[in-house]
Amino acid sequence: MWSTASYEKRPKNCWTFSLGSLYITLRMGEASGINQEIEIKLHLGSFADYLKLIGFLGQVEHEERHVNSFFDTEDRKLAADGWALRVRAESSRGLITLKSEPSGPGVATVRDEIEAEIPRGETLDILNLRKDVMALSNIAIDFVKQKWGEIAVTKLVHFENTRQKKLFKIGDYNYMLELDKTEFADGTVDYELELELPDESRIEVVEDKLRKIFASLGIPFKLQTESKFVRALKKAGMV
Repeated sequence: MWSTASYEKRPKNCWTFSLGSLYITLRMGEASGINQEIEIKLHLGSFADYLKLIGFLGQVEHEERHVNSFFDTEDRKLAADGWALRVRAESSRGLITLKSEPSGPGVATVRDEIEAEIPRGETLDILNLRKDVMALSNIAIDFVKQKWGEIAVTKLVHFENTRQKKLFKIGDYNYMLELDKTEFADGTVDYELELELPDESRIEVVEDKLRKIFASLGIPFKLQTESKFVRALKKAGMV
């Protein structure tokens, strides 16, 4: 088993506000759940390619089942301003996550992320519409209220995914590889690999290693340029 001490993760204790071209970063508590997300996402075109990669990596350290829903106002106020509000139930907890649109072209997607952990039971109540997500008080929902006011939101799309995690060394650093099998409401399934980086300086080295691995396995190296949320909207005919 791997030690969590060997897995590098950016500190989630900063809150960045944008005022035009000026960005102000405030230090918050360790439980604030706010950070900049830097990810490489690769499309695995088939179940066969998904299995090839799992076979290459060997036994995974952890497998999770995620149940996800995205919320917005009827007139899509959050989306219009470049944000998405996700509610996710994991095996032992829930997450309320506010994500910005990715910025800049390139291999890695970079976006702002505001995240708060809540009890799993409360999360399931929100996903099943027994509880209003806007009734919560945490850093993600407080940000929504400060930016858009006391808005009413509705559930837009819902999907589930199985995530397998494998710690993998590239250069001098350990990275958590996440292999996702995502099942959408229309019955289709997508496969992809996600890898989060602590900063943008390591993108080139990681990309080179992944390209070599994919080439050795005969898997096309193809960036996944659309988020699961966008794909879910398209599959539901909502964009």
